[in-house]
Amino acid sequence: MEALLSHSALGVHVLFDNKDIAGVLKEVKDDKDFYSFDKMKKVQDVMTELIAKKTYFEKMAYLQALEPDSYQMLVRAYFHIVENTVRANNEFH
Repeated sequence: MEALLSHSALGVHVLFDNKDIAGVLKEVKDDKDFYSFDKMKKVQDVMTELIAKKTYFEKMAYLQALEPDSYQMLVRAYFHIVENTVRANNEFH
C-alpha cells in the first residue's frame, strides 16, 4: 500500500481511473458530513479490506465490486491520505 501511495503522490494512480477521480473530487462535500462517525467507520472498513487484498488484481476486483457510495468515499479518503502524506514529506506547505 505504501508503494501505491508513493506513486499517487507522484500523480500515478494505478488503483483508480482518472475519470473516476475527477468525478469524485469535483463534487464539493461538507467535511463535517464526511467525517461523521458512521462514514469514517465505513471508510475504515472498506480501506482495511482493500489493504488486506494481496495482489493488484484482487484489489481491482474488490474496487469494482464496491457500491458507488462506498467507492466514492474510498477515493475521497485515499486522496486525503495522499495529500497529507505529500504535505508531511514536503518542507513547503
